[in-house]
Amino acid sequence: MKKAASILLVALMAAATLSGCQSAGASSDVIRIGVFEPLTGDNAAGGELEVQGIELANALYPEVLGKKVELVKVDNKSDKAEAATAAARLVEQDKVNAIIGSWGSSLSMAAGNIVKDA
Repeated sequence: MKKAASILLVALMAAATLSGCQSAGASSDVIRIGVFEPLTGDNAAGGELEVQGIELANALYPEVLGKKVELVKVDNKSDKAEAATAAARLVEQDKVNAIIGSWGSSLSMAAGNIVKDA
């Protein structure tokens, strides 16, 4: 429960911070948050728990500052190479405003160089 509350806090802070920002082509009425978690592979159990917490937070608070919060989930497959690919997809294709994740620091670090310049 403590982890779900932490995830909710991070999601709300990210959404509030980025509510004035907008990716090219994104609706100004929607905040797109990328959920970057392992849903398959060795870390799938932890990733699934985090996704459930994020989904609960989104169900409880579907809007922030009058803007709809939309979750865009990707599976980084518990693999560093796949993690980089998944992060690139969130940034380049899905045009998210913020990214939450990942269960496993090595997976987050694999995506670090991709998202730091986004």
